[in-house]
Amino acid sequence: MNRNFTRSGGSERECQFCGCHVTARFARVFGDENDVAHRCLSCDSTFRVQNGSAAGLDVDHPDPAENPNRNRGPRVGASVRADGGPDS
Repeated sequence: MNRNFTRSGGSERECQFCGCHVTARFARVFGDENDVAHRCLSCDSTFRVQNGSAAGLDVDHPDPAENPNRNRGPRVGASVRADGGPDS
């Protein structure tokens, strides 16, 4: 089994939740037993990723996808806010 292929068939790894690129190391460390990342730091909080959300586990902590005003660290949703956000 070649672990470098994602469900879309590409050679780059991606988060199964949001589709953002994840490194092979991130998937190996935080992902499931098949090195698949179910969540990443672009769509989830560091606390949840470190406690198993990237491995597909349920974590008893507010999910940023369900509570968008919680867990708004500098990396959560980074790909969405890459332009610096709205002008003030």
